Amino acid sequence: MSHIKLFLSSLLIIIFSAASADEIILLNGDILQGSKIEETDSHIIWNSDNFGNLSIALDQVRSVNGAPSPKTSMEVTQSSSKEETPANTMSFFGESFSGSTAAFGNMSSGNDERNEWGIEADMSWLSGVLRHRSALGYESKSADDNQANVEYQLSHSVDWFFKDRWFWSNQGSFGANDNRAIDNSYTLGSNLGNQFWDNDDSALLAEAGLVWISEEFVDGTKDDRMTLSWSSDYRKLLFKQVGLSHSHQLLVAIEDTDNRQFSADVGFDFPLINNLFTKISLEWTYDNQPVEGVEKIDRKLNLGVNYSW
Repeated sequence: MSHIKLFLSSLLIIIFSAASADEIILLNGDILQGSKIEETDSHIIWNSDNFGNLSIALDQVRSVNGAPSPKTSMEVTQSSSKEETPANTMSFFGESFSGSTAAFGNMSSGNDERNEWGIEADMSWLSGVLRHRSALGYESKSADDNQANVEYQLSHSVDWFFKDRWFWSNQGSFGANDNRAIDNSYTLGSNLGNQFWDNDDSALLAEAGLVWISEEFVDGTKDDRMTLSWSSDYRKLLFKQVGLSHSHQLLVAIEDTDNRQFSADVGFDFPLINNLFTKISLEWTYDNQPVEGVEKIDRKLNLGVNYSW
């Protein structure tokens, strides 16, 4: 009988001790039995039954005796608010968003009156297996009191990654080029491409397919043609600072293979501060069948400021 009383007494002591013991739960899931000795603005001093006195940062405490830690709850709420704001703002752009903007120009007066300026912008973003790429270019050139010659192009493409790095791209663009006597230009294309690699240091993609081109010239003539297209886009970070970029496109008319156009762009970005760069680029355009009065080759050297994000 005495053994039963001893057993019941011990059991009551254990139950009472367990019921009266404090419990702290940490963010990593650990549960510590014991009692709170002291609490400061940043730490709690906990007398653990197994480990003795412990100093625990409040931002690592999930709850004490079932009550959530005020500091952790506040930080979680603030963190959620901060995360939701850009997420809501950028929800349209899907999983990632990047791009760059460049501005360049020069002015002169006196014996030679010239005014040249231009802007370029490009951006891309992912949404599941779809990648969107947009680009805008605008340039204005005027000499003396003559009307400014304008060149612009706006394009957008959607790439569907159907297997590994392989994608099917559909794109469209419109623009004009007074320097080449093109009043309006429209393109629609469908290409098969491969994103060979894409990381912080370098990237390479290549595409090939069909592009429909419709050009209206300032003399009232028009040229509509289906072309074979081959293009590539490459970038490389040199010496962990200088950015090298190269892109090109070759277009060959299907019905008249002698009707060819080729364009290439090579550029260097030299860092200034943060995401601001000095941009130097050389553009080269070749058209073996231009309209009357227009040269076959155009070359252009640009010096400007580039901002990337």
